[in-house]
Order: sequence, then C-alpha cells, then structure tokens
Amino acid sequence: MKRNKQSKQTILNLVSEGTRTGHGRIVLCGVLVGLCCFVLWLGRLLLAASKGSAIALMAIAVGLGLWELWKQRHQVQKLIAPPEDRLLGHVLILSGVTLLPFLAAENWSRSVIFWAIMFGIACSCWGVSFFRLYPLPTFLITLGLFPHPNKVAGVVWRLLTPPDVLERLMAWSGSLALRGIGQPAIATDTVVSLPGGAVTVAWGCNGFNMALEMAAATLLLGLFLKLSRSKIILLMAIAIVLALIFNVPRIMLLTMASVYWGQESFEFWHGSWGGQIFSMILFTVYYYIVMGVANRKPKRSQVQ
Repeated sequence: MKRNKQSKQTILNLVSEGTRTGHGRIVLCGVLVGLCCFVLWLGRLLLAASKGSAIALMAIAVGLGLWELWKQRHQVQKLIAPPEDRLLGHVLILSGVTLLPFLAAENWSRSVIFWAIMFGIACSCWGVSFFRLYPLPTFLITLGLFPHPNKVAGVVWRLLTPPDVLERLMAWSGSLALRGIGQPAIATDTVVSLPGGAVTVAWGCNGFNMALEMAAATLLLGLFLKLSRSKIILLMAIAIVLALIFNVPRIMLLTMASVYWGQESFEFWHGSWGGQIFSMILFTVYYYIVMGVANRKPKRSQVQ
C-alpha cells in the first residue's frame, strides 16, 4: 500500500510541476494524447493477434525498446535539450495533437502521429542527441510502431523482383515435392495441378510474410540475447531460408486437401489454425538452431 501511495504521489508531483511551465504543459498534453494513441494501438494489436497474426512481434519490439530506456533512465534524465531542439519538439507535439482528430481513423496515420508526439517529447526534453546516444531503443520502438510492415516490404519486394517470381518458385517446388511422393503434379506459372484439380499459389501463400516475420523475430531475439552482429545476420538468413523451405510442404498439403479431401479441409489448412500449426513446427525447429548457434563458442587457434 505504501508503494502505491508513493507512486501516486510521485505522479501527482510530476503533473503539478509539469503544469507550471509552458514546456511542461505541452509535454503533458503530448503524453495524454500519446496514451490515447497507445491504447488504440494496443486494441488493434489484440484484434490482430486474435486472428492468428504475428503482429505480436511489434509489441515485443516496443517492449524491448522501452525496457532498454528504463535501464538507462538515470543517464537519460541528465540530458538537457538546447533551445532549438526544445522548439522543434514542441512543434512535433503540437502538430500531432492538432492532427489527431482529423487522422485518427487510419492505423498508419495514428502511428505517424504517435511517432511525432513521442519523438517530440524526447526532442524537447533531452534534445536531438538523444536519438544518437540511444539508437537501439529508438530503432526498436520505431520498428514496433511501424504500420503494416508486411505490406510495405511486399511492395518493395515486388518493385525489385520480376512478376510472381516467388509464387512461381513455390509452385515449382511444390509440384516437384508432390512428384517425389508419387503424385502426378504439374506446375504452370503459379498453378499446381493434379488430375483432379489445381490450386494457385497467390501472394499470401508464397512464404514471404512468414520469412519476414521469422527475420524480425530473429532480430529481436538476437538483440535480447546480445548476440554478435555476424550471428544475428547468419540466423536471419537461416530463418528466411527455413521459412521458404517449410512453405513447400504447406503448398503440398493445400493442393492435396483441395483435390482429394474437400473444401472444408482446404479451408482449415489454409486458415489461421492451419497456418499456426505450421508456424509452431517451424519455430520449434528454428529454436534449436538458434540455441545451437548462440551457444556455439568460437574455435581457438592453436599456436604451434
């Protein structure tokens, strides 16, 4: 009870001190509006997670970023913002607060407004040097709040690669694997055909999203375990390749379910439950790979 009373008193003291100056009132306004954006962001996160989305990685990124800042809070409190940085921070906060009522309907606009307000608070309180001194928390929080990262990455991928290159690769790999188990499968562009029917490998089934999520999970796990940069890059490459390899038996299963087992079976394996089953198997295999690489000690060269 004493701790709760002390915490409440501390918060009340901070609010009271903050309202005495113009800077404090602007920051307090930004904090209150930022909390509203944060609650909306959490609601979207829970809704997406209930549908089987891996968007929870975004919450982990934000949590790790905030934890890194909390561990260094005493050093952060010593920073003092120059007048020009404080003015820039005030402009960002007031711009975000003013635009929120007009742009609150879209997820991306709420995220941008939340960025502007939070970065404005940091800039006005601690200066632009804060982002240079604490790049890891800044990167993690920015990564976590980025709206629709899969869609943006998908647009970039399709701009830089030939049309349907990954879908064609997955269709060819799936048909090859089906022929390996005795099924007379044929791949034509993005279509895998069997004598009784065919399925089309669309964007959502090409393994790109899973590869991207595995790479992001690897980055967060590597930062959490404090692995070296070379190990993180190696594990991210392994994660991407492994996700694409595991997508091949999923295409095989979906093709056979569509042709032989009926629409209900296809919808199950194509839906969130089927995707989660494959994801669990993939993450289990990958976990042991990560632990093996993380615990591997470099060989010592013997001096002769």
